[in-house]
Amino acid sequence: MLNVREEIVQFAGRLSGIVTLREDLAAENHSKGTHAGTRPALILVSAGLLSKAGPYRLYATLARKLAKEGFLVLRFDLGGIGDSQSAPGSAPLRVRTEEEIRAAIDFLSERYGIERVSLGGLCSGAEDSFLYAENDKRVERVVLIDPFSYRTAGWEVHHLLHRAARKVLRTLKIYEPVETKKRKNDVPGGGSLVAYKYIEVSESTRILGALLARDVKSHFLYTGGVRETFNHKGQLQKMFPTLDFRGLVTLDHLPHMDHTQVLEEDRQEMIDRIVARLADRPTK
Repeated sequence: MLNVREEIVQFAGRLSGIVTLREDLAAENHSKGTHAGTRPALILVSAGLLSKAGPYRLYATLARKLAKEGFLVLRFDLGGIGDSQSAPGSAPLRVRTEEEIRAAIDFLSERYGIERVSLGGLCSGAEDSFLYAENDKRVERVVLIDPFSYRTAGWEVHHLLHRAARKVLRTLKIYEPVETKKRKNDVPGGGSLVAYKYIEVSESTRILGALLARDVKSHFLYTGGVRETFNHKGQLQKMFPTLDFRGLVTLDHLPHMDHTQVLEEDRQEMIDRIVARLADRPTK
């Protein structure tokens, strides 16, 4: 049975993370006094205010599964989240985030000899990974769970069909929507105190184009939790009509899942899909 080892690490003087790798490979490196070298590596960037474990421990479970496949995985907290301290000074958040992701890659390079990495995360962790990847040639792949998305004409059609189908099912009393309770952080009169705005399509097009030019692979995963902006498989290419994906962009559309994969079977499916893509195995 393959066991994995988890090591608590600190780097850049204030950032905290956990490195997960297979025990036999860790022992081999230690006994030979060598680094992991070209071993495949993934860095998971914390999402929103969630710590490095991820929602419902998604990141932790994914890291352990990948470690058994021979990957080295670092999941870490951005500054001010979880066990990582905030950055000193008053630099913009985007600049601080870029510096912290760079520090994570530098750490893997210096300690484990890692030369190339995959980078990814959920929601803001996905967007942070995507933004950073443009300017660091060490990034060879990005894994983006529910990142930015933009409505297209096809989205409108699928949305209308979805609403019509739900209306019929409600009439037949086959489907009944769950009543949405007002959340504590809702603003009186509707809305929320926290609003997340996607990067502009012009910027995401430029960055994805730059990644394609470097032959960087991009794996997009969209759940039903972002149905209001993404609702069918053909939408991804329509979002970027000027780009030739050249087989470097892959998509898993998982409309039956919610944004944070509350159900264990949903998290397991999400993990299986990511592992298969990173290992370049065919998926269903």
